[in-house]
Amino acid sequence: MMNELQNDWLPLIAAGIGILLLLLLIIVLLQGSQLRKLRRKYEAIMGESGIENLDVVLSSMHEDIAHLQGKTEQHHADMEQTKKALKKMKSHVGIQRYNAFAERGSDLSFSIAWLNEEQDGVVITGIHGRDHSYVYAKPIENGQSSYSLSPEEKQAMELAEAKKGS
Repeated sequence: MMNELQNDWLPLIAAGIGILLLLLLIIVLLQGSQLRKLRRKYEAIMGESGIENLDVVLSSMHEDIAHLQGKTEQHHADMEQTKKALKKMKSHVGIQRYNAFAERGSDLSFSIAWLNEEQDGVVITGIHGRDHSYVYAKPIENGQSSYSLSPEEKQAMELAEAKKGS
């Protein structure tokens, strides 16, 4: 009876083992395919670097990224400092030429305004006469001067302010 039982179950056990082997073969083939894809990606990443260890490449890339982040932060700080310095620079210039003495001469007198973003700077006026020339400098803070400004000096400041927008 034991032999009979074994003979009855033997084909079922063999079929089960066969199905299990077929399933394992399919799994091995799928994993082999995935491994080939992974190897191609690995070779594409490693390229012709001559480095065989991925850890070395990743570590090197991490160091490079950290270095570049430091440089980027430094560049941002430099740009902010430059922006602040540019606001203080007297980069807006207005020039007004005129004839100080209507009865003689031509437009040899002038007023030049040098202003920064905050309307700080200086107005320099040169008045040319027949016998003498005079040069005056008037400080400007917030668009105002502690000295009275002539219409020509105000015009030079307006010209400098107009160049601010362009």
